[in-house]
Amino acid sequence: MAIDYFNESENYRPKTIKTLLVGEAPPSSGKTYFYVPQAMSDKDLIQNDSSLPATIFNHYFQKRPTTAEEYVNFLRLLQGKGIFLIDICDEPIKVRNNPEGIQRIKREILELRGKMKRRNINVAVEDIVFLLARKDYKKDIKREFPNSTYKTWIDFRMSPEPCNL
Repeated sequence: MAIDYFNESENYRPKTIKTLLVGEAPPSSGKTYFYVPQAMSDKDLIQNDSSLPATIFNHYFQKRPTTAEEYVNFLRLLQGKGIFLIDICDEPIKVRNNPEGIQRIKREILELRGKMKRRNINVAVEDIVFLLARKDYKKDIKREFPNSTYKTWIDFRMSPEPCNL
């Protein structure tokens, strides 16, 4: 069954968004999504776990959830702190080593403010953090959102900002 990305994210949407994290797109497999809880392994070093959930959870909690219940707890804690994640592109697309995928992301960056307005996401541009899976479109983001923050996944993952458990 296909994931309803909008509804899954809305389950954890804060009443007031204080920090808006912006990713690229849902995983191209269409089988997983940040807002669909699942147990994660913590066997590999965090530096080597390049998943988006590991990136976000390590940044805020300095750990990965090893059960689906702990994952839900982390999502609820983020929600309570006003932290919310959306994607530039709402559909799963292949971006890595795919020039068409990169071009689609670049086109959708131009539409992101409109999408935020339609979703009633009102957050200051200074409170938007773009989580960059790659740097191919960083200049496009900077042009549209010059006062936001831009972090590579590894930099975000390895720069803890404690969010009380």
